[in-house]
Amino acid sequence: MTHILEHVMAPKSGYALVVRKGQRLRVTDLEGQQVVDMAVFNNDNYREKLSTAYSRSRYRPKPGATWYPRDRVSEGDTLMSTICRPLMTIVRDTPEPKGIHGMHSRSCNRFFYEVNGIEGQDGCLEIIGKALAPYGLLPEDVPDTMDLFMNYQHDCGEGRWRLYPPVSRAGDYIEFRAEMDCLVGLSNCPESDVTDCNAGRCTPMKVNVFQ
Repeated sequence: MTHILEHVMAPKSGYALVVRKGQRLRVTDLEGQQVVDMAVFNNDNYREKLSTAYSRSRYRPKPGATWYPRDRVSEGDTLMSTICRPLMTIVRDTPEPKGIHGMHSRSCNRFFYEVNGIEGQDGCLEIIGKALAPYGLLPEDVPDTMDLFMNYQHDCGEGRWRLYPPVSRAGDYIEFRAEMDCLVGLSNCPESDVTDCNAGRCTPMKVNVFQ
Protein backbone atom coordinates (compact mmCIF):
# COMPACT_ATOMS: atom_id res chain seq x y z
CA MET A 1 0.00 0.00 0.00
CA THR A 2 1.06 3.59 -0.63
CA HIS A 3 1.11 5.83 2.44
CA ILE A 4 -0.69 9.07 1.61
CA LEU A 5 -1.47 10.74 4.98
CA GLU A 6 -0.28 10.75 8.59
CA HIS A 7 -1.62 12.93 11.39
CA VAL A 8 -1.00 12.72 15.13
CA MET A 9 -3.98 13.82 17.19
CA ALA A 10 -2.99 15.61 20.36
CA PRO A 11 -4.90 14.65 23.52
CA LYS A 12 -8.44 16.09 23.60
CA SER A 13 -8.26 17.21 19.95
CA GLY A 14 -10.39 16.58 16.87
CA TYR A 15 -9.67 15.86 13.22
CA ALA A 16 -11.69 15.44 10.03
CA LEU A 17 -10.65 13.95 6.70
CA VAL A 18 -12.03 12.47 3.50
CA VAL A 19 -11.21 8.82 2.82
CA ARG A 20 -11.81 7.84 -0.80
CA LYS A 21 -13.38 4.55 -1.90
CA GLY A 22 -10.79 1.76 -1.69
CA GLN A 23 -8.45 3.70 0.61
CA ARG A 24 -7.66 2.43 4.10
CA LEU A 25 -7.98 4.44 7.30
CA ARG A 26 -5.88 3.28 10.26
CA VAL A 27 -6.20 4.66 13.79
CA THR A 28 -3.30 3.70 16.08
CA ASP A 29 -3.22 3.89 19.87
CA LEU A 30 0.29 5.25 20.46
CA GLU A 31 0.52 4.75 24.23
CA GLY A 32 -2.38 2.37 24.95
CA GLN A 33 -5.84 2.60 26.55
CA GLN A 34 -7.07 5.65 24.65
CA VAL A 35 -10.51 6.02 23.01
CA VAL A 36 -11.31 7.83 19.76
CA ASP A 37 -14.92 8.59 18.82
CA MET A 38 -15.53 8.24 15.07
CA ALA A 39 -18.40 9.61 12.97
CA VAL A 40 -18.69 8.62 9.30
CA PHE A 41 -20.67 10.28 6.48
CA ASN A 42 -21.22 9.62 2.79
CA ASN A 43 -18.97 12.35 1.37
CA ASP A 44 -21.46 12.95 -1.47
CA ASN A 45 -24.51 13.20 0.79
CA TYR A 46 -23.91 14.13 4.44
CA ARG A 47 -27.49 13.17 5.35
CA GLU A 48 -26.41 9.54 4.90
CA LYS A 49 -24.19 8.65 7.84
CA LEU A 50 -23.15 5.92 10.25
CA SER A 51 -25.82 3.76 11.88
CA THR A 52 -24.35 1.77 14.75
CA ALA A 53 -27.59 -0.24 14.98
CA TYR A 54 -27.45 -1.39 11.36
CA SER A 55 -23.71 -2.00 11.74
CA ARG A 56 -24.34 -4.44 14.60
CA SER A 57 -26.74 -6.48 12.46
CA ARG A 58 -25.24 -9.39 10.54
CA TYR A 59 -27.24 -9.73 7.35
CA ARG A 60 -27.63 -12.99 5.45
CA PRO A 61 -24.83 -13.21 2.85
CA LYS A 62 -26.96 -15.72 0.93
CA PRO A 63 -30.45 -17.26 1.27
CA GLY A 64 -30.69 -19.57 4.26
CA ALA A 65 -27.63 -18.22 6.08
CA THR A 66 -28.02 -17.19 9.71
CA TRP A 67 -28.93 -13.60 10.56
CA TYR A 68 -28.39 -12.26 14.03
CA PRO A 69 -27.83 -8.87 15.67
CA ARG A 70 -24.92 -8.74 18.08
CA ASP A 71 -23.10 -6.49 20.49
CA ARG A 72 -19.71 -5.93 18.83
CA VAL A 73 -17.99 -5.69 15.45
CA SER A 74 -14.48 -6.68 14.39
CA GLU A 75 -12.45 -7.84 11.36
CA GLY A 76 -14.59 -8.55 8.31
CA ASP A 77 -17.60 -6.59 9.57
CA THR A 78 -18.98 -3.58 7.72
CA LEU A 79 -20.10 -0.23 9.10
CA MET A 80 -23.50 0.50 7.60
CA SER A 81 -25.21 3.81 6.90
CA THR A 82 -28.57 5.16 8.01
CA ILE A 83 -30.07 3.78 4.77
CA CYS A 84 -28.24 0.47 5.27
CA ARG A 85 -25.48 0.82 2.71
CA PRO A 86 -21.82 -0.12 3.33
CA LEU A 87 -19.63 2.78 4.46
CA MET A 88 -16.43 1.09 5.63
CA THR A 89 -15.24 -2.46 6.33
CA ILE A 90 -12.97 -3.38 9.23
CA VAL A 91 -9.92 -5.11 7.75
CA ARG A 92 -7.66 -5.22 10.84
CA ASP A 93 -8.38 -5.05 14.58
CA THR A 94 -5.23 -5.81 16.57
CA PRO A 95 -6.18 -5.46 20.28
CA GLU A 96 -6.98 -8.70 22.10
CA PRO A 97 -9.70 -9.65 22.59
CA LYS A 98 -10.96 -8.29 19.27
CA GLY A 99 -14.12 -6.27 18.86
CA ILE A 100 -13.81 -4.16 22.02
CA HIS A 101 -15.20 -0.90 20.63
CA GLY A 102 -18.18 1.10 21.85
CA MET A 103 -21.26 0.73 19.61
CA HIS A 104 -24.07 1.41 22.09
CA SER A 105 -23.64 4.94 23.39
CA ARG A 106 -23.68 8.59 22.36
CA SER A 107 -20.52 10.66 22.62
CA CYS A 108 -19.64 12.51 25.82
CA ASN A 109 -20.64 16.17 25.69
CA ARG A 110 -20.69 19.41 27.67
CA PHE A 111 -23.84 18.37 29.54
CA PHE A 112 -22.19 15.13 30.67
CA TYR A 113 -19.29 17.07 32.18
CA GLU A 114 -21.52 19.76 33.71
CA VAL A 115 -23.66 17.22 35.59
CA ASN A 116 -20.41 15.72 36.89
CA GLY A 117 -19.20 19.09 38.20
CA ILE A 118 -16.84 19.99 35.35
CA GLU A 119 -17.68 23.32 33.72
CA GLY A 120 -16.65 24.47 30.26
CA GLN A 121 -15.23 21.20 28.92
CA ASP A 122 -16.07 20.13 25.40
CA GLY A 123 -16.92 16.47 24.96
CA CYS A 124 -16.44 14.30 21.89
CA LEU A 125 -19.71 15.66 20.44
CA GLU A 126 -18.43 19.24 20.44
CA ILE A 127 -14.90 18.23 19.38
CA ILE A 128 -16.19 16.32 16.34
CA GLY A 129 -18.62 19.15 15.59
CA LYS A 130 -15.77 21.68 15.45
CA ALA A 131 -13.66 19.37 13.29
CA LEU A 132 -16.56 19.01 10.82
CA ALA A 133 -17.48 22.72 10.80
CA PRO A 134 -15.36 23.45 7.67
CA TYR A 135 -17.60 20.97 5.81
CA GLY A 136 -20.75 22.87 6.78
CA LEU A 137 -21.84 20.37 9.44
CA LEU A 138 -23.06 21.15 12.96
CA PRO A 139 -22.88 19.17 16.21
CA GLU A 140 -26.53 18.15 15.74
CA ASP A 141 -25.54 16.48 12.45
CA VAL A 142 -23.17 14.09 14.23
CA PRO A 143 -24.59 10.55 14.42
CA ASP A 144 -24.07 7.96 17.13
CA THR A 145 -20.37 7.25 16.91
CA MET A 146 -18.23 4.13 16.85
CA ASP A 147 -16.01 4.58 19.89
CA LEU A 148 -12.72 2.98 18.93
CA PHE A 149 -11.09 0.97 21.75
CA MET A 150 -13.86 1.83 24.24
CA ASN A 151 -14.41 -1.09 26.65
CA TYR A 152 -18.17 -0.90 27.20
CA GLN A 153 -19.69 -4.10 28.63
CA HIS A 154 -23.29 -4.99 29.45
CA ASP A 155 -24.08 -6.29 32.94
CA CYS A 156 -27.14 -8.52 32.43
CA GLY A 157 -27.67 -8.98 36.16
CA GLU A 158 -27.92 -5.26 36.82
CA GLY A 159 -29.50 -4.39 33.48
CA ARG A 160 -26.93 -1.68 32.76
CA TRP A 161 -23.76 -0.93 30.84
CA ARG A 162 -20.39 -0.69 32.59
CA LEU A 163 -17.32 1.14 31.36
CA TYR A 164 -13.87 -0.41 31.89
CA PRO A 165 -10.35 0.67 30.88
CA PRO A 166 -9.56 -0.09 27.22
CA VAL A 167 -7.74 -3.34 26.37
CA SER A 168 -5.64 -1.66 23.64
CA ARG A 169 -1.88 -1.49 24.14
CA ALA A 170 0.73 0.82 22.65
CA GLY A 171 0.86 0.22 18.91
CA ASP A 172 -2.54 -1.46 18.61
CA TYR A 173 -4.68 -0.22 15.74
CA ILE A 174 -7.93 -0.65 13.87
CA GLU A 175 -8.00 -0.30 10.09
CA PHE A 176 -10.96 0.30 7.76
CA ARG A 177 -11.40 0.07 3.98
CA ALA A 178 -13.72 2.73 2.59
CA GLU A 179 -16.59 1.26 0.54
CA MET A 180 -17.59 4.72 -0.73
CA ASP A 181 -16.05 8.17 -0.46
CA CYS A 182 -16.38 8.93 3.26
CA LEU A 183 -16.05 12.03 5.40
CA VAL A 184 -14.72 10.97 8.80
CA GLY A 185 -14.84 13.05 11.98
CA LEU A 186 -12.68 12.00 14.93
CA SER A 187 -12.38 13.05 18.57
CA ASN A 188 -9.46 11.98 20.73
CA CYS A 189 -11.66 11.49 23.79
CA PRO A 190 -11.03 14.09 26.55
CA GLU A 191 -12.48 12.09 29.46
CA SER A 192 -10.04 11.51 32.32
CA ASP A 193 -11.86 12.51 35.50
CA VAL A 194 -15.27 10.80 35.62
CA THR A 195 -14.94 7.24 34.26
CA ASP A 196 -12.33 4.63 33.28
CA CYS A 197 -12.89 5.41 29.59
CA ASN A 198 -9.21 6.29 29.00
CA ALA A 199 -7.77 4.69 32.14
CA GLY A 200 -7.55 8.10 33.82
CA ARG A 201 -5.34 9.89 31.27
CA CYS A 202 -5.54 11.31 27.75
CA THR A 203 -2.82 10.47 25.23
CA PRO A 204 -2.07 11.07 21.53
CA MET A 205 -3.39 8.93 18.68
CA LYS A 206 -2.14 8.50 15.11
CA VAL A 207 -4.25 8.58 11.96
CA ASN A 208 -2.96 7.15 8.65
CA VAL A 209 -4.48 6.74 5.21
CA PHE A 210 -3.16 4.21 2.69
CA GLN A 211 -3.99 3.70 -0.98
